[in-house]
Amino acid sequence: MVPPKNVQISLIQPYVHEINEENITHMESYIESAAQNNSDLICLPERWFYLDFTKTPQEYIQSPRGSQYQYVKQWSKEYNTSIISGGIWEYHKGVERPFVSAYYFRNGQELFHQDKIHLYGAEKLLLSPGKDLVIFNDSALKLSFSILICFDLHISSHLTRLAVDNGAEIIFSPTLIRQTGGDNWKIYLQARALENRIPVISCNSIFQQYGRNFIGLSKIIQFHKGSSSPVSLMCDEANSEPGVFSRSVNLSFPNKIRHKRLSEIVSKDTITPINMDL
Repeated sequence: MVPPKNVQISLIQPYVHEINEENITHMESYIESAAQNNSDLICLPERWFYLDFTKTPQEYIQSPRGSQYQYVKQWSKEYNTSIISGGIWEYHKGVERPFVSAYYFRNGQELFHQDKIHLYGAEKLLLSPGKDLVIFNDSALKLSFSILICFDLHISSHLTRLAVDNGAEIIFSPTLIRQTGGDNWKIYLQARALENRIPVISCNSIFQQYGRNFIGLSKIIQFHKGSSSPVSLMCDEANSEPGVFSRSVNLSFPNKIRHKRLSEIVSKDTITPINMDL
């Protein structure tokens, strides 16, 4: 019998302070705790470093692979673990506008990074969009996954489907969700999971800024074993307190049922739209 394929995931849900030295101290303590609990992979939220938009960009945007990057790299090495960095606002060499980049480290080694592709709101005025979607095959964890940063997962299903069609077994979504968008966020995550029969992991932070309340409530969405259609979702949700949120995520069952679900989708190229006037 083939043993079940599981991965132990920990989400770090911090309170983001205005003093980044405090954010660094708290983040390291959470990562140490997650690593001591034998997490296979630790994911940080899109925003865990405080950004003050009343200042000039040079004061809050990182240089290429700057201090925020170096902290996560060092924690990955020191605690012998795999970490998704969350979103780092940083310049890339030779590009005028910065990016939101999520890096993946294993044992202190950078293995790949994903730039945010769909920019949200005022981000379009400041940032460059990413052009590539990475499907990463981690040979040590025997795991294939993609990172869809916040709006990349919410705006449309096409990036999730592209990742799945190219072998992703799980989607990670470092995110920044305020209270007014909380209900929609949960629906998006469930829809992407259901459409593609894939676990979806989304990590959010907690803080208040410019009258907006960011709520935590990080989510791990996977599947109860049993019927493949209708399938039964298992939606685990953190509270609105800072800390570490961990679950074991089963991949064997969704890997088994995913091909059948995707094979049932009729290609849009075979469908002819017809407009009718009455």
